[in-house]
Amino acid sequence: MQENLKTVTMQAGIPGTITLLQKGVFIHATSGMSVRDFMVETIGLDPDYAETRVRAIFVNGSPVDDIDGVKINDGDEVSLSGALPGISGIAMCRDTPIGAFRSDISAQSSDAVRSGDAKIYLKLFNLIAQEAGKTLLQKGVIALAEDVRAYLKEGAPEELPPENGPVLLKI
Repeated sequence: MQENLKTVTMQAGIPGTITLLQKGVFIHATSGMSVRDFMVETIGLDPDYAETRVRAIFVNGSPVDDIDGVKINDGDEVSLSGALPGISGIAMCRDTPIGAFRSDISAQSSDAVRSGDAKIYLKLFNLIAQEAGKTLLQKGVIALAEDVRAYLKEGAPEELPPENGPVLLKI
């Protein structure tokens, strides 16, 4: 699923980049891949980083405990975060003793197999946005030109097309 998009290059470290990643960007992946494989193969996170630093994962708003069993599919929204504050944050993180209290809302494992392209809406929060955002942007993300302008303000790349719509944003 390769889109014919204008590639726009931005400078690393532009103020507003983390806010843009929190708002969300699209990336291409393979439908049916596990959340772990998505983080490592698609985003480019080191396997140890994905295991230890990414503490809260949500797929379509449901917390994920089993990063090998939960699979992503075309159109899914995936949110990645470091540790979350407070008792609610603790309850939503992976491998928490109180995770059993939220079993009814947790993402369920799937037998889905890799099969075709998937366009995933990805949101990165707190330390993950700061630490992994550059890796993600080096690979490229699909963002709306109007969002790039809104969040990066005067740091927005000059080659953004004047019309609103999707662009391939890279550093």
